[in-house]
Amino acid sequence: MLEETLVKWHDEIRKEALKEGRQEGRQEGQVFSLRKVLLQLLTQRFGRLPETVRSRVGQIASTTELEKLTRKVLSARSLEEMGIG
Repeated sequence: MLEETLVKWHDEIRKEALKEGRQEGRQEGQVFSLRKVLLQLLTQRFGRLPETVRSRVGQIASTTELEKLTRKVLSARSLEEMGIG
């Protein structure tokens, strides 16, 4: 009986860990994709980017912040106006 309970708990913990891992993987993939798109848009709009800007974008881990900056590219006149120059 105890062994069956332990096996059941193990299976439940394993399933939950896999679920959390998949969610984290999706989030990391989304952040990576947004960073890539943002860098492409910035390059298209402002030309070759300084390494400091590339580094700053690479440090952003928030999808919300990346999405905000991606929208801001449309109206910003400079990297400084973007807040990353």
